[in-house]
Amino acid sequence: MPGNWLRSIKGLVTGLLLASAFCSFIIDIIMILKVRHYSSTYPPAVVALIVCSILEWLYVLMLMIIPRSNMFRATSVAAVIGLFTCFSFACIVATTVLRHHSKYCDTSLADNGDLCGVLRGTEGLGWMLFGFNLIYLCLLPVLASGGHWSRTIHELPYEEKFVDEEKVPAH
Repeated sequence: MPGNWLRSIKGLVTGLLLASAFCSFIIDIIMILKVRHYSSTYPPAVVALIVCSILEWLYVLMLMIIPRSNMFRATSVAAVIGLFTCFSFACIVATTVLRHHSKYCDTSLADNGDLCGVLRGTEGLGWMLFGFNLIYLCLLPVLASGGHWSRTIHELPYEEKFVDEEKVPAH
């Protein structure tokens, strides 16, 4: 049955989205602590990415805990994940620009490779989060095909109950 297969893929992609948002959140904290060790400023791109990661992690966690809520209709989930996709893309582009800035990874620091390595990890997990958001956004129209956008995310893909007209109902 294609419906059961799509249901299992939906859970897998949702779990990967949750895990990548959480990992991105953790490495962003590590990145901010590393930067604070060497200077008195916070990198705004990483702070924006940590806000995006926390909000997306909490949203996907709620989506997995209470998927039958009317708050999680397919249209609203697509809109929120689309917003997170745009927000994470902007944060990752800013982080990529930060990484390629000539003055960011100071060569005079003893732990220069450590700071630049954490920044590469932050950038990589951010791009992974963006990719899983795109995969989820591509999966939602397939799940909601046939005009089922008003159904909750738990009910997708919606399968009509087959009624056998030949059988007499049991009383």
